[in-house]
Amino acid sequence: MFSGDYEIDIMLMCDVLDNIDFYSGSTRRKMLTSKGIPHPPKGGGGSMLYGLTWRGYLKPGVMREKDPVSGMYKTKIMVNHPELKQIFDEFRDFHFPNFDYGSVQMNKNFPCPRHIDSSNKTKSILCCFGDYTGGLTCVEMPSGLRKYNGKKKPISFDGSKYYHYVEPFKGIRYSLVFFHNTYSLLS
Repeated sequence: MFSGDYEIDIMLMCDVLDNIDFYSGSTRRKMLTSKGIPHPPKGGGGSMLYGLTWRGYLKPGVMREKDPVSGMYKTKIMVNHPELKQIFDEFRDFHFPNFDYGSVQMNKNFPCPRHIDSSNKTKSILCCFGDYTGGLTCVEMPSGLRKYNGKKKPISFDGSKYYHYVEPFKGIRYSLVFFHNTYSLLS
């Protein structure tokens, strides 16, 4: 599917993401409301985890699908779109081939506030897609604030050590964050 040319491949990935219904779970919604930031309108975006989680129980009578290999539970997007694993792997193989990941945080128009990824265990790789302006990723490094444009190339940083956030943007902004957390290291 991908060509190896980053500019072409981010357009191809954007086409894939355009066909996904984005939503946010309660944890990601709380991330915004605790900072007084409005969540994208229904159908307009969200932030969801593709991968495994320890949370099997969703609500009375509703359990997540169990992964027979790890004993963990598959997230909703993983169950609904199993083809994404092959797509993510192929994209990774072209653009950051020496990076192993266990999960992908998928974002659409999600105005990610300042935070630290406390359960991440390794560096993350960030890639951005879409027709938008602004939306630089800011990372508070010991040497000062660094701003990155994930549409130019994949960005690597340790989100478990450094606060990071997204600047305001206009348009449709997708981002994928490839990483390992406590749970994905078990798989």
